[in-house]
Order: sequence, then structure tokens, then C-alpha cells
Amino acid sequence: MKQYQSKILTAVVLFILTMVFSLIPYFMLLRGSRSIISSRLRDRVIALMNCLAGGAFLGTFLLHILAEGSEEFEEYKEKAGWSTEFPLFNLFVAVGFFLVSFVELIAHIQFQRNRGKNVNSCNSSTVTGPTMLNERFNDHISTDRSQLQGAISVISDPVQREPSLVCHNVNEIKPYEETDGRHLEKHHHLPKGVQALLLLFALSFHTIFDGLAVGLQTSESEVWSVFAAIAIHKSIIAFCLGLELFQTNPEKPWRAILWLLFFALMSPLGIVIGIELTTGHMNETAKLLASSILQGLAGGTFLYVTFLEILCQYLGHYSSGNFLNQFFIFFGFAIMAGAKLLDHD
Repeated sequence: MKQYQSKILTAVVLFILTMVFSLIPYFMLLRGSRSIISSRLRDRVIALMNCLAGGAFLGTFLLHILAEGSEEFEEYKEKAGWSTEFPLFNLFVAVGFFLVSFVELIAHIQFQRNRGKNVNSCNSSTVTGPTMLNERFNDHISTDRSQLQGAISVISDPVQREPSLVCHNVNEIKPYEETDGRHLEKHHHLPKGVQALLLLFALSFHTIFDGLAVGLQTSESEVWSVFAAIAIHKSIIAFCLGLELFQTNPEKPWRAILWLLFFALMSPLGIVIGIELTTGHMNETAKLLASSILQGLAGGTFLYVTFLEILCQYLGHYSSGNFLNQFFIFFGFAIMAGAKLLDHD
């Protein structure tokens, strides 16, 4: 019973966390300061939290999902009287990995295709010289967008930092002092309609499997351990996604809020599906098979997020700030290792 209550509580907390962190950019970006100093500090904090989440995801995958899923599948084979030496559970993990990779590839291709159409539809002119104000503006928003790309790779390439501007009419460009830059944003934001739905679908695809990883756990301590890793990562994604969507829809923030509400519901949905599978009226053998398959698919998602979206950014180069990144990655892993060590269920 405590396990069931813990899963329900994690679903509620994940929803609240996602909404809170996704709405912070609205007050920060549209109501608050956009100074260079605060922007740099925010970027550094997000980078360190990404490293912490990456280490936590690595620990969750290796010590929790991989171990528990393999154990469940071995138990299923024993109950079903099925003997095979082929590592089927690892195959489920690989399927989850390639499934996420394929979905993100399709979404990325669609973003690029529609962005090209939008650019070609303009009566474009290239403006240089005094209008290098565009470079200053891009330096701000491209940094914001690169954080979302770090949290989840489905976002299209960051805005190009070139001293040029695609516009309808050269005469429409005003001096930097006379504008807050929002008219320029219209030429660079994520396309709306189909592309926004693709973005949400790809993000939601991730988070449904994140929720499944929580809902499929069989002990209270495992529920909270997996939840901790997911909560850190999803809070970062929610913050960065909110930043992107509120920049995309500055005149209609309610539209961004509706999209974020949809996104926030996906992890709780995954948890509910996991609860139904573990407490439903299925026979024990079928339940073990379904649970181990879904654990493997969720593990593939964790594997993809850990290495291709987070760690590759912070372990692929060496600089003075890399030591702190390494420490936060190790600390995130150590938290999950400690949670596993204290698991007596």
C-alpha cells in the first residue's frame, strides 16, 4: 500500500514541479531582467544541474533499471519454463534506445524542412553594417535555446550567429535603442502548428517512459530513487522548454501554458500506466513479461538521454570548468548508488 501511495505522490509532485519550473521563464523573461550577468549565471547553473541529472540518470540506468529489469525478466523465464542464453532484456533496452533516436530524427528533419520553407517564403534581404544589432540579439536568444538543446536534443540547431537578418523590408528595421528585439524574434522562433506539436510529441515520448520507470518499480525505495533522477532532469527540461515557448509566443502566453500543461501530464500518465501494470488483474507471468519489456524500453530512453543528450556535452572537451562538471556528474551518480545501497526492500 505504501508503494502505491508513493507512486501517486510522485505523479502529483512531478506534475507540480514541471508546471512550476516551466512557468519561471514567463516571469523571468517577460516580467524580469534580461541582463548579461544574470543570463550567464543562469546558464552556468543549468549546465551544472544538467551534469547532476546526467550522473543521476547514469546511476539510475546501471544500478536500478538495468538490474531490476534483468531480474524481473529472469524471473519471468523461470516461471514460463523458457530457457535461452540470448540477452533479450538488453535487446529491449536497445529497442528503446533506437525508438527514441528514430522519433527525434524524424522530428529534427521536420523542423529543418519547415524552417527552410519559412525562410524561403520571405522577400529576403541581407542587411550588414549598422544592423549588426541582430548579432547582439542572437547572442542572447541562441544561448537560451542551446540550453533546451542540452536538455533534449529534438530542438533544431541553435540560431545562427551571423551579422545578417532575414526580413520583409529593410526599412522596417529600427535602431536597437527603439525596440526590445521582439520584432526580430518573429523571424527566429520555432515554427508554430505542426512543428510545435512535433516538439511536444518528442518531449512527451521521453517523459512517458520516464514515468513508466517510476510506475514499474516494485519497492518504495526504488520508486523514490528513480523519481529523484527524473525530477531533476524534468525540472531542467521544463524550465528550458518554458523559456523557448514563451519566446515563441510572447503575445499569447496562454498558448504556451496550454502546451506546457500537456507536457506536464505525460510523466504522471506514464506512472499511472506503470501502476496499472504492476497492480492490475493480470497473471503473474504476463505481468513480469510486460513489466520487464517496458523497463527495457524505459532503460533505452535513459541510455539515450544520459549519453547522447547530457554527458556528451560536458565530457567531450576539457576546460577549466570541466572539473566542476565532472564533480556534479559523479555526485549525481553517487546519490543513486547510495540510494541503492540503502535499499533493504
